[in-house]
Amino acid sequence: MKRTMAIVFFALANLVTTGSALAQHRGFQANIPFDFTVGGKVLPAGVYAATTPLAGVMVIRSLDERISVITTFTPDVKDKGPDGKWVFQRYGEQYFLLSVLIPAAGIHASVPTSSLEKSVHRQQAYPRGGAPVLVAANERGGQ
Repeated sequence: MKRTMAIVFFALANLVTTGSALAQHRGFQANIPFDFTVGGKVLPAGVYAATTPLAGVMVIRSLDERISVITTFTPDVKDKGPDGKWVFQRYGEQYFLLSVLIPAAGIHASVPTSSLEKSVHRQQAYPRGGAPVLVAANERGGQ
């Protein structure tokens, strides 16, 4: 079992590198003006790109490539508008990534609710269906 998990993590680490190359070709980014959480990991405010190197796997990385997170996702078919956006759920001053929608790059990803978000939701009694926070995804020029 440990060997299998080590192989899976090694393969995913290789995908982060591949995902970085794909993000550069697709050229989509979002400037997130607040710290946010993905899968229990808090990421600082900054410019991020998302790639989907495998079905059901999304890599989110900062453009300075110092931070990256690998998460699972389910296809999001509810919102296929023309504009790219990152959607967050806000609980007080905490933001949790809900979905990344970038039609031009073929990304329609809904991120599963983490145990940390569930805990914050219970503690603060905020409804999951509250107003989401949207951040526009823009095409990066020159690359």
